[in-house]
Amino acid sequence: MYTQKGDNQPITAEQVYRQILRRIIKLKLEPGQLISENQMAKEYGVSRSVIRTVFVRLQQIGFLDVYPQRGTYVSRIDLHHIEDLLILRTAVEKEVIYEMFTSLGHEERSQLVSQLEENMAEQEKCRDETDYSGRFPRIDSAFHKIMIDSVGRYALVNMLNDLMYHVQRWRNFDVAFGNRISELIREHWAIVNAIKAEDLILAQQSMANHLETITSIAGYAVAKYPSYFIA
Repeated sequence: MYTQKGDNQPITAEQVYRQILRRIIKLKLEPGQLISENQMAKEYGVSRSVIRTVFVRLQQIGFLDVYPQRGTYVSRIDLHHIEDLLILRTAVEKEVIYEMFTSLGHEERSQLVSQLEENMAEQEKCRDETDYSGRFPRIDSAFHKIMIDSVGRYALVNMLNDLMYHVQRWRNFDVAFGNRISELIREHWAIVNAIKAEDLILAQQSMANHLETITSIAGYAVAKYPSYFIA
């Protein structure tokens, strides 16, 4: 039975929702996997009505598929949907870079580069991580947040939260599948160096190259894990 940290009280419905969502995003509950209200109610020590409410929320944001008389399944990964979301995220981050060059002064950008280089130093310590579950994801997220916060646009990113959970799940698969931590670090350096060189176009292109993660591995990934993906 799952309980709240530090006590013996059953976890709340919100905590159940967050934990199951996290398990899906981390691929602990695999795409296409059958799950049940009874199973989850037993695991979390809550009523089926709580789990039913959680399942409805997860279905609403696209992480569960419910089929009458067949059961409830973790949704498979829709690469076309992920591609659309990555285009949306790329548009936001390219706009952030544009505002960094048009709204921030040279000194402010220099300070921003220093912050990014400090973050990169921490990323370099993660080169030996083999999947997206160690320290690197937090540092990666902080890297993007430094830039977004520099122009006050993080509220815009927050508007995309539920959608971006799908991108996070893809990223968890993508990084582990391709053992890509070192590659992501290289891509981050390309972004930092372009900003440092005062090259707006190169910085935007480097960001686009970094966020476009489907083309190079999609065919191989689907062939190796066909049950994970929508045909």
